[in-house]
Amino acid sequence: MIRHLVRSLPDAVRRARWVAAVLALVAAPLAAQGPTGKIEGYVRDQAGVAVANVQVRITGTAFATTTNPAGYYFFNSVPAGVYDVRASYVGYKPTETRGFRVLSGQTVTLDFALEQTAVEIQEITVVAAANVLVPRDQVTSKQLIDGSYTDKLPVDRLNQVFALQPGVVASPGTTLLSVRGGRPDENNTYVDGVPVQSGNRGTGSGRALPSLQVGTNAFEDASITTGATSAEFGNAQGGVIAITTRTGGQRFSGNIGFETDELSGRIMGSGFNRLQASLGGPIAGDLTFFVSGVLDGNRFGNFGYRGEEVPAWSAVGVDTTFAIPTSTSATADTLFLPVYNYALSRGDCDAPYVANAADPEIRNNYGYDCRGRLGFGGGSLSNAQVSGKLNYSFGTGSRVALTYLGSRALARGARGIDNTFGTTNTNQVVTLNWNQVLTRSASRQMAIDAYLSYQTDRSINSLLTAESERNSRDPFLGWYVGGFDYEYDDSDFAVTEDLVRAYRVQDANSPITLYDRNNTQQYLAQAGYGFDGGNLVSRGNPGLVGAFGGVPGTLNYATERRIIGKANLDWQLDRYNRLKIGGEYTDSRMDTYANGALNQGFSDIWLASPVRYNLFAEDRLDLGDVVLVGGLRYDYFDLGASKWKDYPRISSAPNFDADNLDQYLEPYTAHDYLSPHIQVAFPVTERTNFRLSYAQQVQTPDYSVALFGSNTDLAITNTNNNYGTDLDFGKTILFEFGVRHAFDDDMVLDVTVYNKDNLANAAGRLIPRIDPRTQARSDLRLTVNQDFGNTRGVDLRIDRRFGQIFNGVLSYSFQDARNTGSDPFTYINFGSRVTSAITGNATPPPQAAQPVGFSRPHSIAAQFAFNFPADYKQGTLAGAIMSRLGIFGTARYASGTPYTRCDPSLDDDLAIVAPAPAGSAAATCNTLGGDFNAARLPAFKNVDLRVTKGLRLGGLDLTAYADMRNVFNIQNILTVFAQTGTTSNARYRTTLAAQDSAIFAQNATANGAYDRTTGDIILPGSDAECGAWVTTGNNPSPPNCYFLRKGEQRFGNGDGIYTLAEQRVASDIQRLATFHISRFTGAGRTLRFGMEVNF
Repeated sequence: MIRHLVRSLPDAVRRARWVAAVLALVAAPLAAQGPTGKIEGYVRDQAGVAVANVQVRITGTAFATTTNPAGYYFFNSVPAGVYDVRASYVGYKPTETRGFRVLSGQTVTLDFALEQTAVEIQEITVVAAANVLVPRDQVTSKQLIDGSYTDKLPVDRLNQVFALQPGVVASPGTTLLSVRGGRPDENNTYVDGVPVQSGNRGTGSGRALPSLQVGTNAFEDASITTGATSAEFGNAQGGVIAITTRTGGQRFSGNIGFETDELSGRIMGSGFNRLQASLGGPIAGDLTFFVSGVLDGNRFGNFGYRGEEVPAWSAVGVDTTFAIPTSTSATADTLFLPVYNYALSRGDCDAPYVANAADPEIRNNYGYDCRGRLGFGGGSLSNAQVSGKLNYSFGTGSRVALTYLGSRALARGARGIDNTFGTTNTNQVVTLNWNQVLTRSASRQMAIDAYLSYQTDRSINSLLTAESERNSRDPFLGWYVGGFDYEYDDSDFAVTEDLVRAYRVQDANSPITLYDRNNTQQYLAQAGYGFDGGNLVSRGNPGLVGAFGGVPGTLNYATERRIIGKANLDWQLDRYNRLKIGGEYTDSRMDTYANGALNQGFSDIWLASPVRYNLFAEDRLDLGDVVLVGGLRYDYFDLGASKWKDYPRISSAPNFDADNLDQYLEPYTAHDYLSPHIQVAFPVTERTNFRLSYAQQVQTPDYSVALFGSNTDLAITNTNNNYGTDLDFGKTILFEFGVRHAFDDDMVLDVTVYNKDNLANAAGRLIPRIDPRTQARSDLRLTVNQDFGNTRGVDLRIDRRFGQIFNGVLSYSFQDARNTGSDPFTYINFGSRVTSAITGNATPPPQAAQPVGFSRPHSIAAQFAFNFPADYKQGTLAGAIMSRLGIFGTARYASGTPYTRCDPSLDDDLAIVAPAPAGSAAATCNTLGGDFNAARLPAFKNVDLRVTKGLRLGGLDLTAYADMRNVFNIQNILTVFAQTGTTSNARYRTTLAAQDSAIFAQNATANGAYDRTTGDIILPGSDAECGAWVTTGNNPSPPNCYFLRKGEQRFGNGDGIYTLAEQRVASDIQRLATFHISRFTGAGRTLRFGMEVNF
């Protein structure tokens, strides 16, 4: 009934609702993931008698109130941070508690005991705050993270800290997090109370949009809710991440720091450099500011364990230029083509293929330093995060805040001759927040909290311009400050209604691909030199990156713009009840372009204007020890797009009429859902609390999955293309109960047991349909809501501190996560391509849940900090060493992820590695025993450590430190050959060598240079004699001869006879990256040194 009423509303009214949401809807951001917290407490005299009408103020802010007759006071909507709170009243000595921490989304208690005195003007009594380890009102499993603590840990990203929390599984080397068995894209992130998750979450086959990254020096606190969420925060089946950015205070403070591993040599250095800075303070009155930035660069890329041993090459100058006829015809045109020298830019500097090369220029590495891992010529990675906030507080706790957040990531390929691609990912968020207290008394308050946020995400992978490629080869400290310029970008092929229409109807007069798709013959000669019939003839030679002259492959980009309106009413009805009513509205515009230079097979172009909103009502009953939260949430979304009707034929449909395009299309349907959320916590003993939480959590599907192929006609691709459909919400039902026991104020144990049912997630299936053009049945790869599963587990966390010196957390998680798929394409990429021995058809989709690909049954994690104060054992040797010393560490142990073994007897499966590397689809193989995900990798183990030493120089606080990652240089296996279950496959190595020899033989035979008896290749005596060399197709190709000569001079003895043994050496070196241990492992040990200044 609700769905019918919502869908019947006029579209224009629906589109206007975001304005109404900002102006009319009401509630507060103070639930479990809100950016503000609550302070409450009692003021009593030294005899324990309540004192009424006491003035309580948070110094340096507009927050002020008085106590009621019971001595009770409270502050709602206090931004997270550390404050000084003062209580004063005539006849009593003023008392100030300093360093009191307010936690986002939590209620913290601060009581005062005032000393009675006859003198009205007295010195203020100062009390140091005793901050609790765990807040008393935590009604669901939520892990809290302090910003200043995180900034000292040996981590570069906030997700690395989330990975240490119970219930969270992380993929090494990526930012992907799985919460209690959920897919990595099932989490939602809120920054300062506003969601920043893009609608295109990247699990579709089109271009993935990046997630906003917040610098480790830019946030006050953060949390990840792994249990049932409150009604206000949702659109997540997994966890809800909440980040509260820092706000400037009443005193100026700042930080600048730099760290590098370039002092650590080629074994423990990768050219990593990081600069970070922050500054905050007052502007005028209660107006404050805070700005921060982080810039890091990895000059030489990230490699696995012993990755410095794998050679990489860079073009360093023209060797010679060939005059090449475009064909063997006497009238053919002539191309003048330069070929390049290649210097070793990464690898073993003393390897025989450098030190023992026959060519003296090769032995000298063409005059360039052989820097091992510290290479040159591109391949760098660079990341930046910036933030800024203006905050103005007024009245009795009202405030206005304007926040900007931005992040950017750039990466490019290694230096070649042409066809060097780069990637740029950017995110920007601008949020205006207005919190207005309408009325308040000592026990009651009503406030409006409103947000308006504008957000953009963009990702592009395209061909760099020649100038941009040159300018970005060796950026200073690996920092791509200026970004990249592309030959083609979203300004050349902007996704508009006109382009979408042209793509649908395949308009011959409209540019859809980079090159002229109607005249491809002119590009056939541009297959790239260094190849013969698509086979590389320069095995082992740096010519692999020098294969040049080819057509640029693709342009792949996606963009998204969102306007989010959120407004809430927070009504503290009395001391115990807090009612919240409100909602949120998101209006988006998103597009993607993923197309080849000429070929449109498996291409994707779409444009959509999704709308999503939610309404909620929630009451929080807080009786002190007992807290009960109950709420309802209504979710709605509409993709705002159309797709092909019934079957993916548009322009190829029978009797197609381009002037009547709508008859071949249908709009996506709107969807809605009403979900309950219940949370309760109550005491069992004085030190033990019990909690229960239950929620039905829904999440919009990844829009890129639903929209994929929505405009792609079967005529330009084939039935192996994945197609989205009219997907509904994914649904999760989560129930948990937990016990928290405080042994004392410095040690807390928390244990949680949970059950999570995953319902109706997106999953690819083979769906039979009748092709209207052929009237034949065919199986389409359609994505539908048919994935289901269950996760059961136990989470344990111990918090421990010893005075002000030690603070640590130890966590353990057991998790049994099973689903019919790990992502929308698990079955499509694997099971649907395996033929059943019984039926001869594709294996049907699983009907029982199986281990998910990111499952790790056992996880143990630890984080700890030792902080020795400046006065530690003064006057002793131990004091001189330990004074201002800090030791910060993290550690993880986790079960290996599952994978599927392949039949070792089949040659077709030799190359398959499993689990598939991040960002690539699982390869199909005939399974060994038929058990999906039945094998597991070895356990993942890692320890990171940072040691700091503080110094005092005038008014500056200096800190020097050493930061070591993977302290014990553990070899963590992340993938294996699926046939052997190990990192080696001798049969595959032998097979590749034989294939390479065959390619050499074919090319040499075509030129009369092959000795069939010995397998030797008799090469011309000089480069000039290579002019007559041709491919097996009789096309002129002198560079192929040149590459063979250089290969023999590098890997042979330079006598001009390329023996079979020398060819095998070249093949093995060329294939080294395929079989080297670094391909299968995480990074080895690295060591950084840094210095920071605080003021």
